[in-house]
Amino acid sequence: MNYLITPMSIMLLLLSHVAYAAEPDAAAIMKKVYQAPRVSDQVATLSFSFIQPGEEAQHAAYTMVWKDMKGKDGYDNKAIFFTESPPARQGIAYLGWLHPIGSTEKNDEWIYLPELGMTRRIVPRDNEGSNDEDEFAASLLTHEHLEPRPPQLDHHSLLEEKLFNDRPHYLIDSRPAHHSHGGHHNHGGSVAPTRRVSWVDKEGMRISRIQFYGADDKMQLDMKIEWQQQKDFWLWKRVEAVVPDTQASTVLEVTDVEINAGLNERLFHKRSLDKGSARFR
Repeated sequence: MNYLITPMSIMLLLLSHVAYAAEPDAAAIMKKVYQAPRVSDQVATLSFSFIQPGEEAQHAAYTMVWKDMKGKDGYDNKAIFFTESPPARQGIAYLGWLHPIGSTEKNDEWIYLPELGMTRRIVPRDNEGSNDEDEFAASLLTHEHLEPRPPQLDHHSLLEEKLFNDRPHYLIDSRPAHHSHGGHHNHGGSVAPTRRVSWVDKEGMRISRIQFYGADDKMQLDMKIEWQQQKDFWLWKRVEAVVPDTQASTVLEVTDVEINAGLNERLFHKRSLDKGSARFR
C-alpha cells in the first residue's frame, strides 16, 4: 500500500514533536500544587523551636484548631492557637479570622490573656505581615510564608530541574504580578520578599522547599518542608526556616493530627478562648 506524504501530514508530525519536547508550564504546575485536596478542618499540636546561633534554643507548643472557610464572608480560614508551653505562657490563646493572601481586607484577630482574664482585639493589620502583639512574634515563619499563595497573584517561570532529597524537582521562580509601593515589612523589620523559588516534587506535585529573596536578590529565608499523609490528604510534618546570613532558624513540627471532624464554625469565637484546648480533643 502506498502512503501519500502531504505538507499537512508533515506539519502535524512536526507539531507533535514540538508538543512532546515543550517545557512544562510553570503556571500550570503552581496551579496544580495550589489545587491539591485540602482538609475541611484540623486539630494538631504545633511544636516550635526558635534558634539563634550562640544562644540556648527557645521552645513553644500550641494546640491548633483550624477550619477551611472556603471563601465564606471573604475568609480563607479561621484558626485558634492555645498555648501549651512554656509554662509562663500557658493558657494564652489566639483567634484569627484570616483573609486569603492577596486580599486587601484586614484580618480579624483576638488574644486571650489569662492573667487579666480578658480577651482583647489585636490592632488590625494587613494579612501578609505579622504583629509583635501576636503569639508568634519570635518566629521567622509569618502568615505570608505559611499560607498557600494563590498562583494568579504571580508571574511564574521554570528555572531548571534539580534533585532534592534524591527526588527530581521543578524549580519555579514566582514574582508578584503587581508590585506594592514601598513594600511592607514582616515582624523583625525584614522587608517582604520580592520573589520566591519553589522546589516542586515532580511526582507528588508538593512543594519541598521555598527560597525567599529580597529586592537586592539576596536570599532572605530558606524554608524546607517535610510531609505526612493522613488518609487521602498530605499535610506538613516538619518545616525548617533558616536565615542564610545569620543561620537563625525556626523549626515547626506538626504532630497529633486529627482531620475532618466536622468542627462547627461557631466554635471559632472569642468565647472559646478561655475554655482551653481539651474540648477539641
